[in-house]
Amino acid sequence: MRPTSRVRAPPRELVVAGPDGARRAFANVHARPPRDITPRPTGTKTSTSSAEPVLVKGFDTEQHALGDCTSGHETARVRNAARALAAALAMLVAGAGCAGLWPTVISTSSEKGGPLFEASSPFGESGRIDGALCSLLSLGPDAALAVRSPEGTADAVSVEEACREEPPGVVGRRGRTARLVQVTTAYGPVAGYLYTVRPATGLVVAFSGLGMPAAGWINEHFAEAGARLGLVTFAPVRDEAARPIAFDPLREAQRSIDAAGRIAAACRIGAPSSLGFVGISLGGLEALLAGREAGQRGLPAHAAALDPLLDVGLAATSLDAAHHSLAGDPIRAFFRRILVGRYQEPPSVSFRDVMRRTGSHPEDLSDMKRDAPTAWLCQADRASFALFLSDGDPALGDAQRAFAVACGIPVRRAHAPGHAPLACRLELFEEMLEAVK
Repeated sequence: MRPTSRVRAPPRELVVAGPDGARRAFANVHARPPRDITPRPTGTKTSTSSAEPVLVKGFDTEQHALGDCTSGHETARVRNAARALAAALAMLVAGAGCAGLWPTVISTSSEKGGPLFEASSPFGESGRIDGALCSLLSLGPDAALAVRSPEGTADAVSVEEACREEPPGVVGRRGRTARLVQVTTAYGPVAGYLYTVRPATGLVVAFSGLGMPAAGWINEHFAEAGARLGLVTFAPVRDEAARPIAFDPLREAQRSIDAAGRIAAACRIGAPSSLGFVGISLGGLEALLAGREAGQRGLPAHAAALDPLLDVGLAATSLDAAHHSLAGDPIRAFFRRILVGRYQEPPSVSFRDVMRRTGSHPEDLSDMKRDAPTAWLCQADRASFALFLSDGDPALGDAQRAFAVACGIPVRRAHAPGHAPLACRLELFEEMLEAVK
């Protein structure tokens, strides 16, 4: 048999009438095998096989099937009409038509205390990105540290040595510096960063969020705001040595109460009118527990928590959620990055699995059936606790907050979206400290 070869037909001009009636000529349109265009009733089943012709909608409302044709010219007319329509739609989406689909990002509000970011998306709540932006922005320059191995504490000095040092002044100064100290307590040694001030009228313990460094920008801002109020700030370093990672929030609370007493004596703070605890996220749970335990010891104490872990099961369900949203996906992915990068957990681990480890060791103090705020906060002295809640928490979720509203716990709005959105509303630092002063 002789080999066959395909011979390309020479280009020729095709004239197509557009929707405005104008006739336009297109060059380099090659002839194709003749086909017959047979009108088909609307709704005819489409197929890409040779036996089932394909329906294509042209410029008018009549549908045609590209079946066996007898006129290559008519075939080219229909095909080019379809391509022109597709190109027009593509340009509409890629051009000005896309503006209505893209969510607004930067708020145009000039009001004092107005939102930094603004959500305006036709996709509703799932299309909001202001919460994700405020959540990630609040990680600040500590984002890279949160996904690395925990910081070392080998360079810690004694509390007495740190208290002998002359602290920086407050007036006309921005930022605070801290000394890494180690304090011996009845619950084991605790390391932390001490921000001193003179004269000191009180002491506040600042608990950090999951993976966040104790001396990060958030606690530094708490210390700066606290110094203007005459408050010494102690930021404890969470015990993250267990592998696989397991948290013991009640032990963290008890150690910090003991450490606060030692610091108050060493720095000669005297007997403050109230011991203050502030915290965010996981640190918010620790702050609330510290307030509870200090009260049970007979110590006057107040605790303020921003977007704290309140219900372990519901929070884990939110963090492990399979549904997707522009607001939730980035922050949930970062929380998972913390588990993998900081604690060497496998990518397949769930937050529910991690939280189930709390209380699983004989030496653990925490029992989340007893110590989760859902079990005790509604019966606590409400004047001693302040809950600050953001305008939607894409990390721990809003479901875990429902109990607090139901039992009438005073809740203060953060007036910013996202998980612990301190970067989007810096006034939260002062407001939380005022609640525990």
